[in-house]
Amino acid sequence: MSEGSARDSEIVTIAGHLLCAVPQLLDPNFHRSIVFMLEHSEEGALGIVLNDPMPTSVADVTRGLGLQWLGDPDDLMRHGGPVEPARGWIFNDQNDWDPDAETIAPGLNLTTSLVHLKAPGGPRFGDGGRFIFVLGYAGWGAAQLEAEIATGSWVLVPIQGVSDDKAGVTIDWLFETDPVLMWDQALRAIGIDPSRLVGMQGRASVLQ
Repeated sequence: MSEGSARDSEIVTIAGHLLCAVPQLLDPNFHRSIVFMLEHSEEGALGIVLNDPMPTSVADVTRGLGLQWLGDPDDLMRHGGPVEPARGWIFNDQNDWDPDAETIAPGLNLTTSLVHLKAPGGPRFGDGGRFIFVLGYAGWGAAQLEAEIATGSWVLVPIQGVSDDKAGVTIDWLFETDPVLMWDQALRAIGIDPSRLVGMQGRASVLQ
């Protein structure tokens, strides 16, 4: 294979973007969902649904883990997807809160382990900063997500500060937007009227 053909076959990653499901995507796991893409490569993709609140409160879950949530008692857990529904993820904007957290962008960190939170002096939190608690995730096998995008099942929305795009939503938007409003607002952030979103085709230039 020549150098040129190898380069042409490479996947342009969409990690650091949101996926917005079009209304025609009827899978109940993703109906009008907003998915934060964490990983995307030739081997597959992994993302977390952000706009599917669960009936369980953050306070109830953290209490069961021996932690004390000092934030809004009405904050709800979110269902991140159908894969490993007991696996937890915590998006937060506290740079010194968890030394093992992955820094996705300035002001956006991802905690995947409770080791440091359950250490002495660490079980109380939520009285400062912003947090999104999620259980489960969405996963795609090799070439599966690319095929779904090509058939128009998803619309990509950049996240300013995470991707290089100037359009799209902000990190503040991720933390502060009511999950019920996310789908509509994310599409409007790139100039799409959700009421007119019918039969959109995938963008051939996104994945090559």
